[in-house]
Order: sequence, then C-alpha cells, then structure tokens
Amino acid sequence: MSIGSTSRNHHWIPQCYLKGFSRSRSKNAKLFVVDAIGRKTFNTVPRNIASARDFNRIEIDGVSPDQIESDFSHFEGNVDRALQRVIESRQLGNTEDHNLILNLIALLSARNPRTRENSRQFQEKVIKQMMGLTVAKKERYEASYKQAIEAGFMTSHDDIAYETIRDFVKNDQYTIEVPTTRHIEQELRLVDTILPLLGERNWLLLRAPANTSGFVTSDHPVVLQWSSHRERGFFNSPGFALRDTEVIFPISNELAMIGSFEVNNEVIDANIKVMAVINGAIIAHSNRQVYARDDRFQYSLSRDVIRWGADLLKDLASPSVSSL
Repeated sequence: MSIGSTSRNHHWIPQCYLKGFSRSRSKNAKLFVVDAIGRKTFNTVPRNIASARDFNRIEIDGVSPDQIESDFSHFEGNVDRALQRVIESRQLGNTEDHNLILNLIALLSARNPRTRENSRQFQEKVIKQMMGLTVAKKERYEASYKQAIEAGFMTSHDDIAYETIRDFVKNDQYTIEVPTTRHIEQELRLVDTILPLLGERNWLLLRAPANTSGFVTSDHPVVLQWSSHRERGFFNSPGFALRDTEVIFPISNELAMIGSFEVNNEVIDANIKVMAVINGAIIAHSNRQVYARDDRFQYSLSRDVIRWGADLLKDLASPSVSSL
C-alpha cells in the first residue's frame, strides 16, 4: 500500500487473533478452512479470510474514511501482545490482558456480517411497514409528501403521482440499505453494553489435550448459549445479562474460555470429549467458515459421536448460512 492510500480490505475477525489457530502463530502460516456454503476445504493465510471490502469505512464530514479501521488496528496491536502472553503462559494473565481479551470478545460479538444483515432486515421490515401505511390512503401520502418538502428532504419539482408510489410500494420493488457508518455506530454502542456484562462473569480457561489439533474458531467465534442446553427461540434466546448462560470463546488452538455467572475462575485441562463438544458449539454457531490448524481437529455435534475435521463437510448437510 502506497503512502497516503486508504486501506480497503477490512477484517471483522483480526488477523492477530486468527493466526493463533495456525501452527506457528504467524500471519504467513496457513489455516485449514471449511467453507460450508462453498462446499469446500482449503488452506490459506489469515489475510484472505474473515474480511470484506470497506467493512469499516465511514462517511463523516471532516473524518478520514479509514479512521475506524486505523483505530481498530491500534487496538488489535495491544490485543496481539495480550494474546501472545496468555498463549505462552497458558494462564489468563494479568488484569490488563484479561480486559483486552474481554474487549475483543465484545467487539467480535457485535461486529460481523450476520449481525449487520439481521439489523438491515429488521430496519427494512419496519420501514416497509411504514411505507405501506403511508400509501394506504392518498390523503395520508399527500400529507407526508408535504412534510418532506417542508423539512427540506424534497422539492415540489420531485412530485410523483400517488398511484405510481402506491404501486411501487405494493409490488415491493425496492430494498432498504443501511449505511456502513450507521452499522458501526450501532456496533460500538452494543460493545459498550456487552463489555461490562462480560466483566461480571467468571471465566474458565480450558487447555486442549496434548498431541491434538486443539480448538477451532470461525467467522463468528463468540458463542452465547444456555448452560442447560435448552432450545433457543425468539422468546427463549440467551442474553449476556442472563444467568444459566455461558459464553464460549476460543483463544487459540491450545486455549478456550468459558464465561458464566455460576462457575469459578480456574484453569482446567480439557479431555478430548470436552474439547470436541466445545468445537461442536463453535462450528454450530459459525456463519460460513470454520478455521483450524489442520483437518485433524475433533468435534462433536451430537454430544455422543466425536468426528474428525476431514469429515465436517459431510456433517454440514445444507450449504446455507442458516445451517450453521
């Protein structure tokens, strides 16, 4: 990248985190990737995954478009060093390192394409309902149009026949796009809400068994689930403030964290079954891709059968986002 140019390839999962799942914790070390939608597996470096063009680009007068990306890069530098210390010591480390990792968990919980699309769909649904009400009666449409002119959003030269707008809305000939800047504002507010709730939890640090490929991660690596494994639902969703819930977060292929209100802070050497169940939860919560050191990782989606990473595509029967 030349001096003065703007970064355009933005990671929603930092490279400093992803490299912890390779063999050497290097940006140039390759990860094994299982792509459920593409129905393929491949090896690649962290730079090529969990990223999108202009994902963090903002449009605010007087502010550089890549200001947020630059701020995140500074934060990720601090997180990189904290992760390195925790991985080397195999302990959660000092308060500062622990807080940096909790900040990373909060950020990764709020910032990902799936959350953005869910937000966009919700806003689209609300706006389309409002549009339907607006054009339900000609008098209501004309009053709304007059208010838009008075507010400066339109001029009298923009006049469009009521019947044209009514048919346009009725035939659902449009979609609603949410500016990236709006998404980022919402995400940062959500981080401020999630972070103190993470701090109130106690945390188990699980260490993967020796001579295994260890823990996996994904393009949506923070798992929030019921501790009792009850079914999720619209009226029965786990929340960061609710008891009987656990937050699972893989730190590297050697370490994973589980945060709960009901556990004590301690370090546990996980056996293969526990590791496989955790990997199964991470896989089930992923959006599209799973990342591992190699294809020899072990996972359990049923809690009864332990499978190898090379078999994962066979277990992911439906190549859709919702299947994960």
